[in-house]
Amino acid sequence: MCVQPSDIDQLSNDEILELGKKGRKLHPNAGVVKVTPSTVAKASQDLDEDVADASEANALDLLFAETTIPVPRVRRVVKRQWDFLIFMDYIPGQTLPHVWPTFPTWRKICVAFTLRRYIRQLRRLKASPTTPPGPLSAHGARRCESPIFGQVQSDRGPFTSHVDLSAFFNQRHGMAMDAKKVPQDDSSRNDLFDDSEPLVLTHQDLNLRNIILGDDGRLWIIDWAWAGYYPPWFEYVAMKRQNEDERISGTDDPLWKAMVPFICGPHFRQESWLLRMSQGLYFA
Repeated sequence: MCVQPSDIDQLSNDEILELGKKGRKLHPNAGVVKVTPSTVAKASQDLDEDVADASEANALDLLFAETTIPVPRVRRVVKRQWDFLIFMDYIPGQTLPHVWPTFPTWRKICVAFTLRRYIRQLRRLKASPTTPPGPLSAHGARRCESPIFGQVQSDRGPFTSHVDLSAFFNQRHGMAMDAKKVPQDDSSRNDLFDDSEPLVLTHQDLNLRNIILGDDGRLWIIDWAWAGYYPPWFEYVAMKRQNEDERISGTDDPLWKAMVPFICGPHFRQESWLLRMSQGLYFA
């Protein structure tokens, strides 16, 4: 893939960090600032302290190299005292909440088909047997942030393996059963976390606000801060939960909500299991 030059290529790290300080916020509530006509900067959101790389930049680099999903191209990652500043291409266009109400039904369905193709590409990016769940890093397991962990505490881990992640949820499942005083011989205690498929790259924050209809006509996916390797059904549950609240989703359109199972796959059983064991996630 041919990569066009960036307007920060010739600048030093100190020079672009100074641009980052002076950048204009693209949205009052967003942490992304525009630093040049074609470049934006975003602070990394890794939960672990003193990490050696920025997981969101790692995910974007992998997506750019291994998929055709339109994502911002990372141009530079600069270490600061407590985090990294990720410089990436600015995507001209509008986020979908601005244009979704103007779309006829056929065009909304076309968006769903496009997103479904993107999800299929993500699921081809499988973690190796030794890769830990969660954020992408060359330096071991990291704390994981996900809507799957519930509203009380949205981050858990780090988990050293898929088995470790599964054991956490099964333990919390047992805690929920105990809290509900479910008999030890009840069959529901044997209904455990679904770890039957390999971990795959997952966005976990798919909503209209994180999709840009580019001036080039393509649908761009942004904000990969929560991306990581998780069971395939995490994408469905995370997207379903993100789109229950209009303030998060950007729309209250019933059609958009109805298309989530089509986009991500209808993982109804796993969603029901999480709901039944959710009380176990209330504990620290």
